[in-house]
Amino acid sequence: MDNSKSDRFNPLVVAIATNTYYPNWYRGKLRSIKHTDKIRGDLAFEFFKKTLKNGYRIVVSDALSSRSFRHDLKNLKGLNIVFKRSAKRSPNKRYSIKTASKLAGVMAIITTEPEKLSLLDNIPQIVNPILNDGIGIVVPKRNEELFKATYPDYMYQSEIEANELYSELLKSFGLTAENQEFDMFFGPRVIKNNKKVISLFMKKFIFKNSYPLLKYFDPEDFSNVLFFPIIEALKKGLKVKSVEIPFSYPPLQKKNEESGERELFLEKRKSQRLGLLIELIHFLSYLEKNPASRIKFVSK
Repeated sequence: MDNSKSDRFNPLVVAIATNTYYPNWYRGKLRSIKHTDKIRGDLAFEFFKKTLKNGYRIVVSDALSSRSFRHDLKNLKGLNIVFKRSAKRSPNKRYSIKTASKLAGVMAIITTEPEKLSLLDNIPQIVNPILNDGIGIVVPKRNEELFKATYPDYMYQSEIEANELYSELLKSFGLTAENQEFDMFFGPRVIKNNKKVISLFMKKFIFKNSYPLLKYFDPEDFSNVLFFPIIEALKKGLKVKSVEIPFSYPPLQKKNEESGERELFLEKRKSQRLGLLIELIHFLSYLEKNPASRIKFVSK
């Protein structure tokens, strides 16, 4: 954005929709680099305070975090908070997006994990295409140098490869141009607040029960809100744009995932990537009306 546009930027037209799940968070100083919930929960509080300071609206859907976390969350004035019983990501993200869409004056909604503190420095850049250029969805893209320098090495390599595979599948189904690629494995999405676009993020898809192996995968984890809406938007011809930003991964979170719980996160990344790619293949078949697809639409 140039300075003239930045001067006119109104933070009240932006709402951040996020969800939290930190069952083992505790108050006070960090006791061990292995305490993932403590590290991420502390980052979430930093995120919320900075969001409010910058004047953005925010909706938080909390799923079974510790009593201490919930108590301190309620004490932050200015948050729109709902406490849910399910720990699944997609239902909670749908709820926070839907709630954010009803806030008066909101034109763009950002769904993101609240640990992504650096994202807040780039809000005007990622919402500008929504506000001024007629874009329906923005998929932020990490700057390559900062991505490589600030992320755990295994995560950088895994997500680079996963993005390439995802991109190749989208191209093979004619959904993207040869030179069009998205950083799909970077979580944030920016959504135009109109019914046509919002409705894509409200849909729920599940696997049919006829294929036992698929019980290990669940679109309600990530795909239903972070991946499938982008793919369906491309299929429908809606405008989806990639916007590169100088995003940096939090140093303490990197340390936790590199040394504190490295093996756990390595295994988690492998299973997530496999699941998301399998879900993509079946969803693409579903969009092509292929009866062999094992994905089915359930509800909005």
